[in-house]
Amino acid sequence: HLHFPRADAVAELGKEHMENGEPITDDSANLHKFCYKLEYLLQYDQKEKATFLGSRKDYWDYFCDCLAKMKGTNDGIRFVKSISELKTSLGKGRAFIRYCLVHQRLADTLQQCLMNQRVTCDWYYARSPFLKSYFNVDIINHLYELNEVQFDVASRGYDLDSEWPTFARRTLGSATHMWRPPSRCSSVNSLVSNYSQPAEEFLPCPDFGSNLLSDLGELGEISCSGVDELRAELDQSELQQQNLLKEVHRLTDEAAELRREVRDLQGKLLVAENVNQKPHNERDQLFDSSQKQEAEQANGELTGSLQPMTKEPVALKENEERLAELQADLEKERTATLRQTNELQAAVNHLEEALRLKEQEARSLQIQLQDMQKSIEEEKNQVEEMKKREQEGHEELHQRNSQILSLQEQLKLKETELSFGNLKIQQLENQSQRLSEHNQSMENQGKKLEEYKTQCSSLMEINAKLLHTIKRAEESSKELAESKAALERELTILKASETFHARLDSAGLIAEEQEKKPLEENQHLEESIQKAQMKSEAGEVEVKILEKSELQVAVKDKHGELYVRPSSMDTETGADRHLKADLDKERANKNEDLYASQLDLNMKELSRLQGEVMDLQALLQVSAEERLKIQAMQEVTEASREDLHSQSEQLKAQVEELNQQHVAELLQCREREEAIAKERDSEAHARADIQAQVASIQKELDMLKRQHSSVALQNAEAREALHTANIEMAELGIQVCLLTRHNEELVAKLQELEKKAQKEVQALNDCAESLSKDNTRLLEELYQVEELHKAMKELQQRLEEAQEEARTLRKCNQREINALRLQLAEQATHHGDKEKVLNEDLLGAQSQMEAEQEKVATLETRLAELEAINRTYCQMIEEKNTSIASCDGLLLQKEEQLNQMKEDLSKAQEKFALAQKACQDLSENLQKITSEKQTCDLKASAEIDDLYRTKRNLEERLVELIRDKDVLWQKSDALEFEQKLRAEEETERDLPYCLGCHTQFTWWLRRHNCKLCGRPFCHSCCNNTVIVHQGGNRERCCKDCYDQHSAIAEGPPQEDLGGPSQPRLYPSASTPTKHSMLSVAALQSPRLDDMAFDIITDEEVNGILDNDSLLFTTALCPESGAQGPEELGIAKASTSNLTAEEVEELPALVQDTELCLITSGEMTLSVPLTMEEIAEFGEESRELFIKSGCYSRLPITVADTGPTICWEFSSTPKSISLCVVYRESAETPLEQTKVLIPLTRCSSHKETIRGKLKACNPGEYSLIFDNSYSR
Repeated sequence: HLHFPRADAVAELGKEHMENGEPITDDSANLHKFCYKLEYLLQYDQKEKATFLGSRKDYWDYFCDCLAKMKGTNDGIRFVKSISELKTSLGKGRAFIRYCLVHQRLADTLQQCLMNQRVTCDWYYARSPFLKSYFNVDIINHLYELNEVQFDVASRGYDLDSEWPTFARRTLGSATHMWRPPSRCSSVNSLVSNYSQPAEEFLPCPDFGSNLLSDLGELGEISCSGVDELRAELDQSELQQQNLLKEVHRLTDEAAELRREVRDLQGKLLVAENVNQKPHNERDQLFDSSQKQEAEQANGELTGSLQPMTKEPVALKENEERLAELQADLEKERTATLRQTNELQAAVNHLEEALRLKEQEARSLQIQLQDMQKSIEEEKNQVEEMKKREQEGHEELHQRNSQILSLQEQLKLKETELSFGNLKIQQLENQSQRLSEHNQSMENQGKKLEEYKTQCSSLMEINAKLLHTIKRAEESSKELAESKAALERELTILKASETFHARLDSAGLIAEEQEKKPLEENQHLEESIQKAQMKSEAGEVEVKILEKSELQVAVKDKHGELYVRPSSMDTETGADRHLKADLDKERANKNEDLYASQLDLNMKELSRLQGEVMDLQALLQVSAEERLKIQAMQEVTEASREDLHSQSEQLKAQVEELNQQHVAELLQCREREEAIAKERDSEAHARADIQAQVASIQKELDMLKRQHSSVALQNAEAREALHTANIEMAELGIQVCLLTRHNEELVAKLQELEKKAQKEVQALNDCAESLSKDNTRLLEELYQVEELHKAMKELQQRLEEAQEEARTLRKCNQREINALRLQLAEQATHHGDKEKVLNEDLLGAQSQMEAEQEKVATLETRLAELEAINRTYCQMIEEKNTSIASCDGLLLQKEEQLNQMKEDLSKAQEKFALAQKACQDLSENLQKITSEKQTCDLKASAEIDDLYRTKRNLEERLVELIRDKDVLWQKSDALEFEQKLRAEEETERDLPYCLGCHTQFTWWLRRHNCKLCGRPFCHSCCNNTVIVHQGGNRERCCKDCYDQHSAIAEGPPQEDLGGPSQPRLYPSASTPTKHSMLSVAALQSPRLDDMAFDIITDEEVNGILDNDSLLFTTALCPESGAQGPEELGIAKASTSNLTAEEVEELPALVQDTELCLITSGEMTLSVPLTMEEIAEFGEESRELFIKSGCYSRLPITVADTGPTICWEFSSTPKSISLCVVYRESAETPLEQTKVLIPLTRCSSHKETIRGKLKACNPGEYSLIFDNSYSR
């Protein structure tokens, strides 16, 4: 069943075409069977070959190797190569077979492939039917039958990579219009044009592009003696080829001359035939006319003789006897002429046979000449091939020299590349040093930040000192107020003395009442002073200034009142005196006697009182002086206050500026601290990564050093090989010089041999000329013999006619005799005259007979001459035969020489093939070395790209950390603000006045602290009660706390409760191209401090759960549970450690990246899935292709809440980024999508990633695999 479908498939296709009368399409089952059998035949016992990338080669590559370089037959190859849909070698081979079927050239193309035995032997083992000639003939004969069958198959629209098409496809028109027409004709009917092309296309062409080291190594292995032998054999073959070429040229010239001579002889023969035909025609005409005249004369004579014979019967009887004698003589002459004619015919036949033999010999000579010409052409081709090989050898030498130079340059380039590699390694080490220096600089910056902190603390201390100085100024103002209070106390003392004086006098009640009024006024003044102080302490700087001015005014008023009070006291004392005088007068009038003694006492007391008044006046003067001093002191203090106020305002402004600067610096410092902390963390990770990379780079350096050492050894070996090759090349140059000398000697010998050959050619030409002359003579004689033969035939015809005429005459004579017997009486008179006439006639007949006998004698002499000429011709023919035999011997000798030359050529070719194989092996080794070098370079470039990518990622991470640092600075500012508020609250707790109404606490205005915030309030401002603990007592609180507590008791809004926050994941770059979707898991344990999330495995999940950290699981496979085979859902992340504000403060950049990817990125595939489809997956896996710079989506529609999606995936050849996105339906815009799991780099090329996700809401959950960072 191997040697092709033969009659069954081909015959069935022919029958189908004949029966339907239409072209065969892809619907034909016979075409399917034929294609499968032909493909099986082409793949049977085929050698396994692969490309550089590892893909398997098929019979398409065999067709390309055979037909790619042949013009006119590679149209199908070029057409199939232009079809971009075909990816595999098998699909391209199928398309090529369909192209050949459409254009009816399948048999021609396969025959041309099989004619190239070298490529066929290279592609098939010995059992293949293509290597057996009788199978090849059978296959090609059957395939030629398909040239009568038309096919209508489409060139595109089928997946030929997977299988043959099983149905016909119709687009706009016939499928044949889709095929590109061939360059010359639909079927190659004659292979001569292609087969007669130079044999170089079928000979193995040595590849001298990149295999110099292999050639040099092989040349080093081949000994010089073998090279000398090859050169000697090549020289001998060249000499023999030159001799053969000369002989070929000579033989071709001889053949051309013989052809010319044959053509000339043929022309001469035609001319001679024309010339000979003219006299024959004239003779025939003359003979016919003479016979007619003779017959008429005989008739007349007979009639004249019969008349006297009637009269003379005796004479008649004699005449009859004479006639009988004449008839006997005529019969004898006829027999003799018949014998002569027979002999002439035999001679002519013998000559004709000799001519036929000569013609056959000439034909055989022509055939031999043609064979010789063919052999000469083949020898010419071989000689040209040898010359080309010699030229190729010279070119090889030149190429090898050039390749040696190129290899030296490559070695230099490799050394430069190694130096560049060392420089790169040094640069990497410098970069690592720079990173270490950068780390040191960062540590220095941390130290600087600590110094900044110390400076900030010192500035805070300075600020506290300034505040302390301000407090001292306020204390000094308070001391002044206390001095005022002391003065007022002295006034109270004075008032007490006045009350004592009133006790003595019953009339002093009014004075006492009048004295109480200034006391009350003093109390009111004190309260107003306290209120003003409270306002001055609670207000801002400008309010304080105004309060101070009011205080100063109030102090001045108090001083005025103090100045006014002594005058009022004097007036009061005067009034008392008047009242006392009136009373004395009244008492004197009433009881002058009674009160005389009392007046004395009273006078004494008055004198005493006056003394006391004098003392009081002295005291008042002293107090006035003290007041003046106090006023001066107040003026001084006011001036100092104004100075201090201005200074305090300046200091406050400076303090505020310093505070702002310090706050900014603190923010910056904190940002720097946080950035430095994050950078330290990232740098720690980076250090670890860099250390790992440095370790790997060091390993690679060690490997490169080892490779460098090996390459250096190889270079040394190569240099040694080059040195030996140069030495060998020099030796070969010397040998080439010797060979050139030997060639020159051989050329001289060849010239001598050519001269000898020319002489022999001239001799042969002379022989040929003589032979041609003999041939012309023989041809002329043959023409003459043919003419004689024709004359004999004519004479025989004439004799037969004469005999018939005699017979007729006899009959007529008998009739006439019977008539004459009746007329004898009448003719007796005339008998004598008639006898005379008859005698004369007999004399004329005798003369004619003598003339004829003379003619016969001349003919016999001519025949003898012809026989002599024939003998001479036979001798010449024998001589020619001997010369031809000698030529045959020479030809046999030359054939033996040619066979020897062929054997020598075969040996040289075998040696050349061995050398080529060695060169090919060395070239393959060089290619392997170059490929390994390229792979090393690619690895190094890939690692450099990875380093650059990590650098970019670190830069991006730095930017993100800076942004996070800003957020943390804001948080730190908020915390500082809260601390300040708390500090203010703590300071507010110690305030001496109510925070609600700002009234000063006194011994009758009690302080009440709020049980919630602890701030001081009066009774009226803290008159609210709240139940703090469930089941506890009601506690006092301020109005603000009461409002907050009442709002909390009513119920907080949903916005304040805070839901499960969704952390953000930052993707990291990777360059995968394709990942098989067995199952996918993205398990993250995000840290909210640095916003870094990493993919973790299942073994780390338990530890993460134990630490109460955030966990996300995601998946794409149905799980068995209480809710059915399709449980999908989103796992709620525990966000107990996060507040709503912190969740809101998370950066929205991550979601922006996913939205940008979805909206503006390029998508490779989108495979929508439903729950039923996922349930049908089972244990099977699916593949999802992702182009570089693109992404692919897996949208999963979930109809109900509660199911869980599980997935497991791995990627090849590198990692991939994963993202999970949710939207309510497929119609919702992409801007409204929610990112459940941000883009995260998964090391899926190293391990399988698993995960799951629980769907809390129905909608569309999309798994996005991103490869946009790959280029």
